[in-house]
Amino acid sequence: MNLHKVRMAFKSVLSPVIPILVKLGVTPAIATVTGVLITLLASWFVWKGDYLTGGAILILGSLFDAVDGSIARLTNSSSKSGAALDSIMDRVGEILVLTAVLAGKAGSEHDSLLYIIPMAMGGSLLVSYVRARAEGLGIECRVGLFTRTERLVLVIAGIVFSTFWGSIVLVWACAVIAAGSWLTALQRLLKVTRDGKGIPLD
Repeated sequence: MNLHKVRMAFKSVLSPVIPILVKLGVTPAIATVTGVLITLLASWFVWKGDYLTGGAILILGSLFDAVDGSIARLTNSSSKSGAALDSIMDRVGEILVLTAVLAGKAGSEHDSLLYIIPMAMGGSLLVSYVRARAEGLGIECRVGLFTRTERLVLVIAGIVFSTFWGSIVLVWACAVIAAGSWLTALQRLLKVTRDGKGIPLD
């Protein structure tokens, strides 16, 4: 089963919860910001080296991130500002978690993270930037092996499994994220270069 099918199955499981959240007055923006705040809490546990707690809380934060779009559609409140907020908060969440890995217990145990984390963070941001720049020019750009979902799944797995096998698991997870992110950024850049070739700017 690929990750797209996993996402669809995940959303179908969460769908009964959406009307309840709406009745409680949860707006898309509240769901988005709550997800980031939960991610901040998870990052604190990751920084401390309590990987099992941090991973569990990060999963909870990802649930809120998964429902904000569904809430917007159900309440007919989708907007460009909401989409921008969601994308920006996604990047903030990634920065929080990766910074916690570098600055916390894992970073003190593995000097290699001084090089791996900046590469992972830079690659992740570049993946999003290439897409945003392409779509700003009117070029669709959703290709790539390591989108945010893949990166999120991998970092959560790395955090959780570090509980059992040590923080070296996080080193390898972040190394894969770094390599995969730069590869994805290159894939998107090549697509934009190909699709935009010969098209003049307005």
